[in-house]
Amino acid sequence: MKVRKGRKRVGYINGIIKNVRNVNKNEFKAFYDDLNAADCIILVGEGRSQSALYIGMGQMDKWVRTMFDVDFPGRNIVEAAPVLAKKYDKIALLVNSGSGETSTPKIVVKQLSDYIEQEKSDKFTIDAVVSNTNSSIGMIKEKDYGTVVELKGRERKTNTSNAYLKHGIMNDVYELGSLLLFQKTKEAINEKEDYNAVFEKMDEESKVIGKIVDEFVSSNIYNGIIDKLETRSRITMGGLGPARNVAKMTAIRLQHVKRAIGDEAYLSGPFAPRPRAGDILFLISWSGETEPLLGWCREQKEFGGSAYSIVGNESTLSRESDSFIIESSPTTFYERATFALSPLPLHLVERLRQRGFKLPEYIMEWWQHSVTQ
Repeated sequence: MKVRKGRKRVGYINGIIKNVRNVNKNEFKAFYDDLNAADCIILVGEGRSQSALYIGMGQMDKWVRTMFDVDFPGRNIVEAAPVLAKKYDKIALLVNSGSGETSTPKIVVKQLSDYIEQEKSDKFTIDAVVSNTNSSIGMIKEKDYGTVVELKGRERKTNTSNAYLKHGIMNDVYELGSLLLFQKTKEAINEKEDYNAVFEKMDEESKVIGKIVDEFVSSNIYNGIIDKLETRSRITMGGLGPARNVAKMTAIRLQHVKRAIGDEAYLSGPFAPRPRAGDILFLISWSGETEPLLGWCREQKEFGGSAYSIVGNESTLSRESDSFIIESSPTTFYERATFALSPLPLHLVERLRQRGFKLPEYIMEWWQHSVTQ
């Protein structure tokens, strides 16, 4: 069967840009003011919402931590709150949860809310981005210490494969929208600008993102990896530091499609398999000079596997793998790499459908998986 390899559609990018532009500016101002005033920001999310939050708020000129960090002062927010209150004047709990019902963020929000009210503390705020403001987390807006930004993107879509190509899958529209919002919030705070700068920055970035995604999906590298992905092969997504979160977001989405055709997608690390002939390794690195990644790349090729990468510079990794270069600062590179990689599972689904491969029903209802992903 002949497979069409014309211009690939990535229409959901337009939906993402529309949603971030439609964020209520009055809601956002209160949210932004809390983060701008905070000496310490604690990040809370789950699944890909967590990764979007970590990528967007990384490299910020404040004390930014997660409850998984080794220097976090407690096993949970209840233990940490009194310690944080003594050390900092203002602490913001920053939450990303599209559904507003994700289990871990919901528990943490409830625990901190109880602490604030019991101790009558004025040192904490709870600031959330959700798609459903009537959710458990969304209702924190009713509290004096709570702000909520509504970001659309979790709406149920028509149950067809073609809808994925327009809207994205597994809530890509929400996750990527929240990433862009956090990225530009961080940049505006770092540059000591007011909240209006966030919307100006998102408008400017939307043009850059559109160009990068179009260039990547039209490249020979992209077509080559789609060709490899539809074969009997395993793919491992790899990166260190912020790049690991980019790899994680991509691996989660690819895993569902690859499993449907009897294969697997992995995140690099101790549980990833050793390379074998025919397998795929995809690495993300701004510098392209990170030694562990170069080692993984060389080992992959020694065993007859394929090595691809997205990098920020002409580098050793770009020369030793099939590479796409996103020329940008390290601050913006990881956000742009996430957007560039986001269409991969969509176009793999499209390729399989062109082959006549019938996908399982659970894939056709991915958008319903909003609580745990």
